[in-house]
Amino acid sequence: MLWQTSLRNLTRKPSRSFSTLIAIFIGICTMFAVISTVETAKTMTTERLKLYTGNADYSILTTKETLSGTTLDTVLKNKDVKSATGLMHRQSSIQLDEAHHAAERRLRLTGLSSLNNELLSLDVVSGNLKNEGIVIPESTAKLWGLKDDETLSLRFPSGEEKVKVSAVVKDTPLLEGPANWEEASNKNWRALAPISRVQEWYKEPGRMDEIRMKFKDSTRASDVVGALQKGINNDSLYFEKIVLDEKQTNQLDDLYFMLYVIGGLAMLISAFILYNTLNVSVTERKSEIAIMKTIGYTPSQIKMLFLIEVFILALISLVIGIPSGFLLASFLQEGLFSSFQSNLEFTMQYTYALPLSIFLGLLIPLIASIIPVNYASKVDVISSLKSIPQPQGGGSRKRTAVGIILLMGILIPNTFSIFFLFLAFILLYPVLMRILVSAFQKMRLFGYEGQIAGNNVNRTLKQSSNMSLILALTICIGLLVSSVFSSLERNVRKDISRSFGGEIQISSDLPLTKSTMNRINNIKGVKESKAYKEKEVLWKTGSENRKFTMISSDLTWFKHNPLFYSNDPSNKQLLNGLKQSEGIVLGDYAFREWGGKIGEKIVILKDGEPMKFKVIGKVNTAQYSGYTAFMSDELFNQTLSDVNPNKGLITITSNADEKKIKDAILDQFPFEINSINTISEEIDKQHRALPGVRSLFDGLLLIAIIVAGIGILNTLTMNVMDRIREIGVMRAVAFTSRQIHKMIISEGLIIGTSGVVTGILLGIMTIFLNARTTTDSLIEFIVPVSTVVISILSGILVSSVASFLPSFKAAKAELVTSLKQE
Repeated sequence: MLWQTSLRNLTRKPSRSFSTLIAIFIGICTMFAVISTVETAKTMTTERLKLYTGNADYSILTTKETLSGTTLDTVLKNKDVKSATGLMHRQSSIQLDEAHHAAERRLRLTGLSSLNNELLSLDVVSGNLKNEGIVIPESTAKLWGLKDDETLSLRFPSGEEKVKVSAVVKDTPLLEGPANWEEASNKNWRALAPISRVQEWYKEPGRMDEIRMKFKDSTRASDVVGALQKGINNDSLYFEKIVLDEKQTNQLDDLYFMLYVIGGLAMLISAFILYNTLNVSVTERKSEIAIMKTIGYTPSQIKMLFLIEVFILALISLVIGIPSGFLLASFLQEGLFSSFQSNLEFTMQYTYALPLSIFLGLLIPLIASIIPVNYASKVDVISSLKSIPQPQGGGSRKRTAVGIILLMGILIPNTFSIFFLFLAFILLYPVLMRILVSAFQKMRLFGYEGQIAGNNVNRTLKQSSNMSLILALTICIGLLVSSVFSSLERNVRKDISRSFGGEIQISSDLPLTKSTMNRINNIKGVKESKAYKEKEVLWKTGSENRKFTMISSDLTWFKHNPLFYSNDPSNKQLLNGLKQSEGIVLGDYAFREWGGKIGEKIVILKDGEPMKFKVIGKVNTAQYSGYTAFMSDELFNQTLSDVNPNKGLITITSNADEKKIKDAILDQFPFEINSINTISEEIDKQHRALPGVRSLFDGLLLIAIIVAGIGILNTLTMNVMDRIREIGVMRAVAFTSRQIHKMIISEGLIIGTSGVVTGILLGIMTIFLNARTTTDSLIEFIVPVSTVVISILSGILVSSVASFLPSFKAAKAELVTSLKQE
């Protein structure tokens, strides 16, 4: 009977139940989409790393330029090795028409000892992997206009040669190349070939760069490595455990956090709407509840009655919200991953998103209903049956006093100040709204009808202020996110310029010797150049092994062309510290992941043996997005003596053309340079990525504003239905339909405008506190004017639209029926 009663109560107020249902539905849909997007991004990154490394356990590398293929034979003979593959990477170029310059012709060839084993996952689209020739990804084949069995002209040290395309395969991380010709100017094309063919083309028989191994599940890696070391017995070889550290390619923690905030905000708005609906519903049904109690209903049954109503709404919302969430998630993920400017294939993940959304979709509405449901169960029978009015307050003195005290928390010089600001704002909001309503009335913004609307808002201040507060918080979050993106867009050039090390960066397969650098210096337009060393190293945090890149620092070069910068302490102090100590400095992201303090020691692993280095500072750098570390040349040569300088920095004269110098370098070193990027290209790349991500957040925030509009619609509808007799009296004393329309719309505009005004003010304060307390030097105090304008327009528009239906109902209500309404 409780289920039937609850369902009947919902259908008694169909418009109210429908708008509440829509709000919960949108909240669940957005929450599922956000959780699924984060889950998909994390899974995709991990899977891409596994595909790139072939799910290998260990690599065999050498301190020499290459290692012998006989080592692979020894590895394959070990009974505990499940699979092993030899690799070598060489640089080539494709011969195209003159419309494409040298930078767009670069081809990175990877030779493999086997193109068909469990360490390599290739999904053939056409052709055969056993055929002689090269293997290219599907996206590259489309851009080149090639199919399998067609030939391509490649340039090798021995000259130009026609090579067949043996197979076209689906895109995979090992073959990730440019998505278009524009990207080809700073990204290599990729292709695979049998290692024997690559050795033949480059006249290096029996040689390879690396051997990747996967061990049998039943074996201990340390035992296998020990046996192989004894069997190979070569001091120039070393074994390195393959660590999949997604932070090397996926530093999206802040992006994930902002997504969670917006998804949570949408669900929070839905909960507030439900809370308001139940509050009004309980107030309306006080007499009904009292009668139920007199005929034997217990408080627990009263609670169950309302909880079943909430459960029905949540269940229906889940049924339509989860399928819609899949659709929204697909749009969100397509937009997010397309902004990464890569050929990313992904499968939507919902292993956690689906059960978590179902759980939260039921739990959050039930939590939101606790206070009104508990109040319903405690309704006093006598006072309710006598219809003794219960005055609605707009916030007690105690609440206001606590809010003022919490407001003092904004003086705290860390991010907790934002938390205190939000708490104080929520507690003080009824007082703020009453002040704003009074100001609107004095300014007579909405005429005589607005004066009455202001009085109505004050009478229902509790639910009206709740919806206005939600709109204010939504606008505040929108301004904060927009400010962060505006700061990044404004400062990305400065950030890269201060930590690029020059105007051009190069990476080479062969050591950059003095003679090589002299040849580069002789190119017209080159001012000077510098070779330096770097190496991926394992570092330890707790019981977990991680991996980042250690970079050697030439202190003389870095004084004028640094790869990092710091304001506190200054770059000069840090460079002197590196010179005088046995310490290192960490990039800002690496420092955050490490979690220690300056002066403490970080553990770096070399050949499995731990080495401790004092962290003497944290720096900002565009290198590896801050997930890196720097040490002096002297210390680098002591600890990582087997590393050759394979990276180079180049400065150019003031009137030189970066692109012409880049092409000149590639013409002189077509087979050595595997990567070359100019500072302008890097800045353009960052600028292209930001707008795509920003538009996604704008879309999510628009959804949140729409949900807030549904809340205003729900509140106004309840207020109108509650005052239907009063409106009838107004009609009886000569109020026209137009005036009724204007009064209700003014009421909605007062609620919406209050939310817009306070939201903008709160947003500006939050932006200021965030800029003051953040450790990110790129974040500044920037008020995004365009977002402020959009917030004003969208807030007022949503409020106006939300007011139309209640005003229409009020104006069309029958006079006689309205006057008879109790």
